[in-house]
Amino acid sequence: MQTWPSRWYCIAWGVLAFVVLLGGVESSRADLLFAGAILLSVAMSAYLMYHVESEHRVKRALEVIPMLVVFGVVFYGYVVTRSFLLGATMLFIIGMVFFAFVVSYLLPRVRTKSAVIR
Repeated sequence: MQTWPSRWYCIAWGVLAFVVLLGGVESSRADLLFAGAILLSVAMSAYLMYHVESEHRVKRALEVIPMLVVFGVVFYGYVVTRSFLLGATMLFIIGMVFFAFVVSYLLPRVRTKSAVIR
């Protein structure tokens, strides 16, 4: 049986991310602001993925939206700060999303061809 992280784990990360986000707003530091926004989106996505039992389109959309928000925040952070780290992170995210879409497109085709061969 697979064990999922506790709800408190996701909530604690969400609270920590919110504190970092507020710290970035209070101190006017863009790096803390972007880190808080990214962590908050990731915590929300993790909570929805592990603890909301539903297969509705709304839940799927709410799982994808934080990913797009993270990409938007990283892209905006790179444009504002010209940080090499944010640029590298943005390229890594683009590469991973591209890889995921390519694999999800090719894997069903490979499986159907291997089933036909058998």
